[in-house]
Amino acid sequence: MTAKGSDFAAFLRAMRGKRLLYLGHRDADCDALGSAYALSRALPGEVGFAEGLKTSARDLAAWLGMEPLLDPDPADYAYTIICDTPSHDLLGVPLPAQYALFDHHVPGGHRYSDFHSELAAGATWSWVKPFESTCSVVAEQLLAHGIPIERDVAVALAAGMVTDTAWLALADAGTFRRLANVLAPPGLYLEDVLAAIDGPNRQAARRSAVLAALHTVRETRVGYWGILAAHTDSHDHGFAVAAALRRLGADVSVVAFPKDEAAMAMAECGPAVVERTNLNLGAIAGTVAQQTDAEQTWGTSLFGRVIDNIEEDALLAAYVDAIASALANERT
Repeated sequence: MTAKGSDFAAFLRAMRGKRLLYLGHRDADCDALGSAYALSRALPGEVGFAEGLKTSARDLAAWLGMEPLLDPDPADYAYTIICDTPSHDLLGVPLPAQYALFDHHVPGGHRYSDFHSELAAGATWSWVKPFESTCSVVAEQLLAHGIPIERDVAVALAAGMVTDTAWLALADAGTFRRLANVLAPPGLYLEDVLAAIDGPNRQAARRSAVLAALHTVRETRVGYWGILAAHTDSHDHGFAVAAALRRLGADVSVVAFPKDEAAMAMAECGPAVVERTNLNLGAIAGTVAQQTDAEQTWGTSLFGRVIDNIEEDALLAAYVDAIASALANERT
């Protein structure tokens, strides 16, 4: 597993009194923030991320009354605990010389993924399991070692579980069991978690974004596979639009939106598409990136994203064309 193993109690003893940094992936989401926050309550340390937080994570941080550090340097700390990050590229800061890892990016885990954690081999302590969220990995250790899960920790952990399953749309029985185990100790309901990260204003904004995106939908058919593509206004609404396209019957959904000074396109498909073809959206994203000299690509067989400096329309078209070409070459 690792050089020192995965004895959580021994890890806590070894880290006591050290100046610790909890570090998640850049542009952190609720899973990165929630898992880091929960661990920092069990073992005090500072929480930080490169490139700030996504909107839902900012809402969660505000509810928790915390202000994560921006672009922290691991060299300033005695030890770093990395959360929810499968690769150094996604970390966004220098890789610490020594670190512990809590993660769920492992084959068969997140969205039936084919992820391989590139950081696990170098960790001196490691907890990596094929759960739907890193918050679930952390919760398992806290519960197993009798560490109290108070109200704020429960909300932080549940927020990661809920958002990393696309608001439970991709949750399975295990997800709901782990979620119940977190909410039960402080007597919380799912509505308590949603109130912290998905209030009426955000719900209204998401509905409006989905309705606007539906006016931009374009369909491409390859045999009996249907690709639906659309635009939206920001990353915050990308998954909601993708979910709406799935409800419209998309076998593969592709959504494009502005991302800082660039454009981002992300594609998703269901397990049935991958099972009946050799489609790999992450690999196709890499192909698009090579063709357009994109600045970043990332993905698995069921999910892929590309960030590029070309226009959104051009990036969306390139991704759809590449997916259609891959499907046309498959025997379905």
